[in-house]
Amino acid sequence: MPCQEHVLAVRERLDEFGDAEIAVVTFTDPARLPSYVEHLGVPFPVVSDIDRLLYQALGVERGTRRQVWSLGTLRMYGSLLRSGRRLRRTHEDTQQLGADVVVAPDGTIAKLILPATPDARPGVDELLTALRDA
Repeated sequence: MPCQEHVLAVRERLDEFGDAEIAVVTFTDPARLPSYVEHLGVPFPVVSDIDRLLYQALGVERGTRRQVWSLGTLRMYGSLLRSGRRLRRTHEDTQQLGADVVVAPDGTIAKLILPATPDARPGVDELLTALRDA
């Protein structure tokens, strides 16, 4: 599940992605998707993989508590709070790690990024480079 900062970074530079299609895959209950989309301000399609079949196929694992609540993650949440953002209680599996996937025009995976902690998501520049290289 992407953090709000990750979505905001992509959204701010959305025009640089050209005609690439961007989507978010989450394991959020489909009934909660509208609230999820509104909370994150996601400007692209969001689909639910409630059984986490795609997560499993890509090898996206659940993290340990140490991974999920790493120093970097705590700093990220501290930064959000200092900037005036409010944290919401989640109903999700907070230990499920995420991934970023760039799919080539032929449908193959051009780049799979499996961050070790929630705060280690790739920057927009890394995603754009992978997209250009696809």
